[in-house]
Amino acid sequence: MLTKSISLGSKILIIYCIFSALAIIPVTDAQANNSQRGNKWEASLKIVESNSTSIDGQNGSNIDLKSDFGWGLTLGYNLNPHILINFDFSSTTPSYNATSINDEGDTFNVNHRMDLLESQFNVVYNIFDNQFTPYIQAGAGWAYIDSNIPSSPPVIGCWYDPWWGYVCSDYQNTYNESQFSYNVAAGVKYELANSLFFRASYKQDWIVLSNSDDGSIGSLQLEIGSMF
Repeated sequence: MLTKSISLGSKILIIYCIFSALAIIPVTDAQANNSQRGNKWEASLKIVESNSTSIDGQNGSNIDLKSDFGWGLTLGYNLNPHILINFDFSSTTPSYNATSINDEGDTFNVNHRMDLLESQFNVVYNIFDNQFTPYIQAGAGWAYIDSNIPSSPPVIGCWYDPWWGYVCSDYQNTYNESQFSYNVAAGVKYELANSLFFRASYKQDWIVLSNSDDGSIGSLQLEIGSMF
């Protein structure tokens, strides 16, 4: 319960700081210049810090996800200075504690690290047509979750390769799923005269899971990109 409270407080503090900064930032000559992003493509690389969260499952089972740093990229097209359509990919590998309960009520805990990949299409609205602007975002797509817990024995295969000779490799299935996800975000963007730009935002994702409550994961995102 304490972890949830701290996480929620952090989210509120981040959002408050973003909008407080917007209210006190003076409008300088550079910020007042009109943006040149209209009818241009843009791409960015980003650092992602996902928040810790808890997901409740059936019959008292649950998963506690830890905070984690990851990476991502975006590619989009500015229809005009206000509206951006983009594709957003991100990857994190948070550690987690999973609590399972059998039919007799016995509890089993698993500590591991999962792979979480998200691919989403977003509509971004830049509030101002200036080089500096706050923005809001909404989007939807897919999330791939791999628990990295084996679901079957490993399979080993061998073959003759023209480059490497006789090669053997193994593969093991794990518990994983691909599910629908959606998001909203709010942040600020600043463009330089040389077409570089920076973005900082807070994003809230929801993942529709099959056998538990929907996963709700917040993240702080910092980006550097270029328009072309």
